[in-house]
Order: sequence, then C-alpha cells, then structure tokens
Amino acid sequence: MKLINAVKHQFGANSKKADKRMWGYVIGKFIANLAIALILIGLSYIILYPLIFSISQALRAQVDMYDKTIIYIPKHFTLENFSKAWQVLNFSTALGNTFNISFWPTILQVCTCALAGYGFARFKFRGKGILFLLVLLTIIVPPSTIMIPTYTTFRQFDPLYIATALNAVGVLSEPSLDLTDSLWSFILPALFGAGLKSGLFVFIYRQFFQGFPKELEEAAYIDGCGPMKTFLRILVPNAVPAFTTVFLFCIVWYWNDYYTVPMFLPNVDSLPSVLSDMFNKMSGTDGVYATEDPISLYPILRAGIVLYISPLLITFIILQKKFTESIARSGIVG
Repeated sequence: MKLINAVKHQFGANSKKADKRMWGYVIGKFIANLAIALILIGLSYIILYPLIFSISQALRAQVDMYDKTIIYIPKHFTLENFSKAWQVLNFSTALGNTFNISFWPTILQVCTCALAGYGFARFKFRGKGILFLLVLLTIIVPPSTIMIPTYTTFRQFDPLYIATALNAVGVLSEPSLDLTDSLWSFILPALFGAGLKSGLFVFIYRQFFQGFPKELEEAAYIDGCGPMKTFLRILVPNAVPAFTTVFLFCIVWYWNDYYTVPMFLPNVDSLPSVLSDMFNKMSGTDGVYATEDPISLYPILRAGIVLYISPLLITFIILQKKFTESIARSGIVG
C-alpha cells in the first residue's frame, strides 16, 4: 500500500493514463523483485545443498543409509560418526598442522599486500602502470606453470649467493639451503607479498585505498606524519573491512591448498591430504572398517567433511559483516 501511495504521488494526476503508468510501474517492480528473489533462492540452494546433504548424512546412523525414504532428516540421529571421523583423520594433529600452514602466511600476506596496495593507490613513480599490470598478470597465471621453478628455488635456496659465500668460508656445509619440508617455503613468499593469490589481494587493497578520502591523509601530513605513520594511524584503522576480506580469502585458499602443501611439506599431514585419503584408510585392506559395507561408511566420511569445513564456517560467520562491507566498498563485485 505504501508503494502504491508513493507511486501515485510520483505520477501525480488521477487520470486513466496516469493510473496505467502507475500500475505498469508497480507490476514491473514486482516482477523484477520476484525474479531477483528466485535467482537468489536458486543460487543459495546450489551453494548450500552440498553442505546440508553432508550434515544430514553425518547425523545418520548406519542403518539409515539403506532406507531410501530418508532424504534430508534422519530417523536415527547420532553424533558417533563425528567421533569416528575424528579418530580416522587424527583430526587434532591435522588441524594443528593446517592452522600453522594457513594462519601465519595469511597474517604476513595480509600486511605485505596492504603495503603494496597502498603504494599503488597513493604514490606516483616511474613504471607504476607496468608494475601493476605485472601484479594483475599473477592472478591469471596458473600456479602449476611456475611450480617447478618455485620448488627448485626453495630446494636450492641461495639468494645473492650468500649461502655459497658462507660455504666457501666454512660456515655452511652446503652451498645452498634446502627450505623444502619446512614452513619457510610458505613464510618467505608471504613475507614479500608473493604468496598464494597475492595479486588479487593487492588489487583489493588498491581499490579500497583509492576510494579513501585523501583529505585525511593530507591532514596527517600537515601534522607531521610521514607516509608510513599515516598508513598505520589513518589507513589501517579505517581499512578493517578490506583486511577482513583479504584475511578470509587468503586463509580459505591456504586451508584448501591440496597442490602446494604436499609438494613442499610431504611429511606433514594436513586436513586436505588426510581427508582425500580418508575413505581408503577406512575401507582398505588394512583399514579400520575393512570388513564393513562401504555404504555404511559414508556417514563417517560426511562427518569428516563437516569437521574439515567447520573452522572456516565459524570464521566466516564471525567476520561476515565486515566481509560484505568490503565487497561493496572495494568494487570487486564487477
């Protein structure tokens, strides 16, 4: 009713022509909103269906797997599957390893990419356009194309031939350092803003800082602040949404990294690697549940999947307000 009254006020006269225009506007608005709602509902179903299905199966007793009448709601609820999945995955150890691999590089990359994005947004220097183009190119280059050179670099790490010189004077036993099978292969790229998907994060920061009022920075310069002090005291406190967005993107990509982690840390059990081998570990010849029907093991497998994604879900729920705010302000939706 309020909409109709507002439209009447907009079109003014009560003539038949005005009434037709008014009702055409109202019907068109209703159809547009209905179409948007249907699209959002459809997308939500596509995105949420795997999660809902996994939770449904994780809460089922094994006998429910043979009942074809059960679709979403189990007849026999149980939490025993989570206990079994925890043991099979050795979840506490795998969670700690995955946290170390994901959290520390994420923190470093959030900070270093922020500095790079601020530099591209505010400072003018020769070659700025070309350098930013190279940053954007890192987004579209598949990581697999540079994985062999990257692995070789960390396998025989010798920046500026420092290790060779130390070896020559007898300080080091080898002419290079082997940083594989250590967290340094993730820490160093993140420390220098060259970690996983860093080009995208620099772009997000640049878009955010470009929309930040320059007057606040100019006022800080007048008060005697230098560029770094202005960045830390003015930009950082007001860029919490951008930091939140980059943090979420970064930790999710590190958390789900199944390609890089086994290559550099082959002896570390991370959640993606143990989850991918979970079914074989249960149903194999030497498996814990080798004598059971494979179908009856699906609830345990689904419980493992829920355990795997639960830390990310909790993190997103806590930070989702700042995340959506940054998406709107940084302009990356387009």
